[in-house]
Amino acid sequence: MKNDISIKINGFSEEISLQIVDKLKKIINEFTTLDFRRLKNIIITSNFEQDIDKLTTNNQTRFKNRYKTSSDTYASVLTIPNKTDFELILIIKSDFIKNLLEDNKDQGYKNALHIINHELAHIHDNNKKIDVFKDLMKTNSYKGKDSIIYPMAETCWSEYIANYLSSPSALNTDYPKIMAKALTIKIKETSFNIKTELTAYKINKNREDLVESCIEQVESLLKNASYLLGYLHGLNISLEELDYESDYILETSYFKDIWEALQSEFYSIGNIYPNGFINLSIYKNLTFYIEAFYNQMGIVFDENEKEKLKIHIM
Repeated sequence: MKNDISIKINGFSEEISLQIVDKLKKIINEFTTLDFRRLKNIIITSNFEQDIDKLTTNNQTRFKNRYKTSSDTYASVLTIPNKTDFELILIIKSDFIKNLLEDNKDQGYKNALHIINHELAHIHDNNKKIDVFKDLMKTNSYKGKDSIIYPMAETCWSEYIANYLSSPSALNTDYPKIMAKALTIKIKETSFNIKTELTAYKINKNREDLVESCIEQVESLLKNASYLLGYLHGLNISLEELDYESDYILETSYFKDIWEALQSEFYSIGNIYPNGFINLSIYKNLTFYIEAFYNQMGIVFDENEKEKLKIHIM
């Protein structure tokens, strides 16, 4: 492991802390193909959300929660700008990290190993993108409808490539099949929820929170699909081979077209990754399909002459 990576742990005895550090070092040394430049700190904490807020409050707000947390988030990578570059911080929940102390043959350990592998793949991907986009990341901010569509395309790619790179460690887990089942459930629920909430919004136009909720639900659905495609492409299997029932549900749903578009775009972007990453136009086709899917769901993004975002409900 790189000697300049600091590991900070709270909530454990010195003996347990030393065991965790030893496990992490061994795991990081296993993934020699990944790029760990800019990784300065690994923080293991029982105050997960609070520590993320603390680490990002004094930095540019657009880098805050770059990987959003949720109730089932076990670890997160933060991208923190400094004067000349960026540094990456891996922050892990302390109650999750204990799984690494199990026997390597135990399922809890295998699951934890994959999740850590996924986060380390984010670090690899971030390093590659910072190499190309550092100046843009320091100075550029999206405007108008791009402020929603482009960050979403970046998030979808980020989750896809992290699972693609970490897919070998998912072979010994149920995560690919779990993700397939979760996607089919989300496909059904998202359509129903959005129809209900947009109908309510049309009755009461003051409920802008309903529109925000719909946008977030579509983002979550696309992100879930990106996770799953990362597994499928990384393991070189089809959804039908992974789970026939999930494949049937998807193929007969409204989600089929965007699924095929995501699949095609991820292949295309992956073919030039990372050396062919020159500018943000790599996401252009992906943003086109994401915007079209929003239109399909009844949400249209527009902007005025001053590039201010406007949202229309069909």
